[in-house]
Amino acid sequence: MQDFTLEIQRREGLGKAANRRFRNEGLIPTIVYHRGEDSIPALLSQRQFTHLAQQAKTSQIFILKSEDKNLDGRPAIVREVQRNFLDGRLLHVDLQALKEDEEITVRVPVKLVGEATGVKNEGGILAFVTHEVSVACFPKDIPQTFEIDINSLGLGQSIHAKDITLPAAVRLVVDAEETIVSVVAARTTKGDDAATEASAEAAAPAAAKASAKGGKK
Repeated sequence: MQDFTLEIQRREGLGKAANRRFRNEGLIPTIVYHRGEDSIPALLSQRQFTHLAQQAKTSQIFILKSEDKNLDGRPAIVREVQRNFLDGRLLHVDLQALKEDEEITVRVPVKLVGEATGVKNEGGILAFVTHEVSVACFPKDIPQTFEIDINSLGLGQSIHAKDITLPAAVRLVVDAEETIVSVVAARTTKGDDAATEASAEAAAPAAAKASAKGGKK
């Protein structure tokens, strides 16, 4: 089982110049915050964070490891990751510290299981509309993912947020009618329509000629 422990240290230097220096040293400027507490500027190893983030779900809880007693052992969730829009380089990470007795709102990824009958047998197209669903629960109850069985999903049918089977301690915080996945009819392109019309026009004289011959005795 993957260990999602993040080594973290308190950040002493602040400002753009200091952050640039940290990044050059392979460290990511970070903020750890919790409602009602002072935010703590910190640093993460870019290498370790990238490695763990690639394996983590959106709702993954990380355990902080630090020499700072205000950070060590605290569970936290990634709230925002800032990247350089040109090269994708990590610039900053926001971590929200969690408390066991406080409810939190998180987005949980949705995984589709099976093959929709509307696609397999009815020529439809699968439209996966919502890939994550927002729920509220205590940290210990955060689901890693929601699996949705789509085998019986027919053409023109949809699965909505309200159709997801939630654990007893988890509740939706999105519109219950929000569409998760649908099977829709395949659309014909203008090219297909034009080809069909052209074929019909070409067939019309031949059909008329055949009809005329058939009428002569």
